[in-house]
Amino acid sequence: MAELRVIIPDDVDRYLESAIKAGMFGNKAELARAAIVHFLNTIGPISKGYDTENFFSPDGRIFQLEYAKESVNRGVPVMGIVCDDGVLLASENPASGPETLAVSNPCIQHVSDKLIIGYSGLASDAMVVIDKLRKMDLKKEEQVIAAIREIYWGHTMQRDARPLGAGLLLATKFGRPKLFEVEPGGMITEYVASVIGNGGESAKTQLAKAYKRTSLKNAGKLVTDILGDGEYSVEELMID
Repeated sequence: MAELRVIIPDDVDRYLESAIKAGMFGNKAELARAAIVHFLNTIGPISKGYDTENFFSPDGRIFQLEYAKESVNRGVPVMGIVCDDGVLLASENPASGPETLAVSNPCIQHVSDKLIIGYSGLASDAMVVIDKLRKMDLKKEEQVIAAIREIYWGHTMQRDARPLGAGLLLATKFGRPKLFEVEPGGMITEYVASVIGNGGESAKTQLAKAYKRTSLKNAGKLVTDILGDGEYSVEELMID
């Protein structure tokens, strides 16, 4: 057993002596051990290592997955809108001007003529998924969904790998135009309009009230109404 030695103030020592005399503990070491155990139980399961590997804590949480979701919540806002004639994806541009050398915003990527992906969170994690998809022969919407779910699922099942810290918006046109949101845990949900990234939850609330089916030409106004005035990269997946 490891030995721990500490120096405590005289007034604390007198308090410990009184607690021992009261008969609650046999000695100071026993009292100290009880205090440490109580402290560890108070601060919760994180102290027991449940936030360092991919497995459940006693209360059913996967802390690494929660951290991945937080990465998405801190990312660049990306918005998707299903329109009558296609799907629109929009994301904030990097700041322009002499203080930056950025010339493009990579948060929206073309995978094929039937699939465009917008991402928020860790760019490298998102690009791992996108690069894998580009190497696949994806001819059906179901194949895209299954491939992405398998990639994300693998990162939540492996104890020696962390969950992907990137959320995705998928614009597809394998049939009618569709929009899907992908969460770090691999959950994939179809939406008519959605927002991921910084302020995404509050933006979704506004979007639910403001969304009306419109054309790609007029959808840009909804982007600025929800995300505010600014510079945006916009990509459209139009129906043939």
